[in-house]
Amino acid sequence: MKLTLAGKVAIVTGAGQGLGRAISRTLAAAGAKVAVNDINPDRAERVSGEIRQAGGQAIPVAADISNKFQCVHLVETTRSQWGALDILVNNAGIEPVSPILDMDEWDWDRCIDVNLKGTFFMSQLCGRVMADENEDRGGVVVNISSIAGVEIPLMNRAAYCASKAGIVGFARECAREFAQYGIRVNTVIPGVFVTPMTDQARRDPDMMAKWEKEIPLGRLGDPREVAEVVLFMCSNASSYMTGTTVTVDGGKVMR
Repeated sequence: MKLTLAGKVAIVTGAGQGLGRAISRTLAAAGAKVAVNDINPDRAERVSGEIRQAGGQAIPVAADISNKFQCVHLVETTRSQWGALDILVNNAGIEPVSPILDMDEWDWDRCIDVNLKGTFFMSQLCGRVMADENEDRGGVVVNISSIAGVEIPLMNRAAYCASKAGIVGFARECAREFAQYGIRVNTVIPGVFVTPMTDQARRDPDMMAKWEKEIPLGRLGDPREVAEVVLFMCSNASSYMTGTTVTVDGGKVMR
């Protein structure tokens, strides 16, 4: 089955590296026009350039999605470029490391603001556009959560766990409210992947051995393995799915 997004316009947040980069490239390869968002303009431009070099269509849009005005800029820049909006992938996230007893309030707030409030801002703004303008075409929102906080705790990352668990609950209510407009909302729950977020831990042989022992498939995931699931969720192949969470973790958490 060949999945296609021909004629669709997508926004991917936090797309300058890691999972977001893979998702942007995969959606573009399937025919979508992609607004590549990142807080770092150089990263956004680099990924956009990779997509264009491969024959796809993409624009870079630098924005901090914890700021509603910058979210508006991201949405309106995308609409101005292509005149439509069909897909939102809420991927942007940060992961401050601190024990709860030592955690600074700023770190907590910043993590919740980016990971959870940013998901709210983008879902609300893009949901309004899709509801008002897409008529029978509807739309798709895909959120990237984590097994951390949803399935298992993660040491010294309480804010990250809280934000990722919050995304799942928020996404389910989005799915319920957005369904009347033909907008589907689903969530991917990744496990441990080879991304910049795991760079430091992957340099520790003991940590790598622990991960490989805990993951039945015996390896960390490749970002493309999340991107392909996101592509399925964005395509018509998943047209009867909404309010769903899909875990992609090599079997690390089974339920």
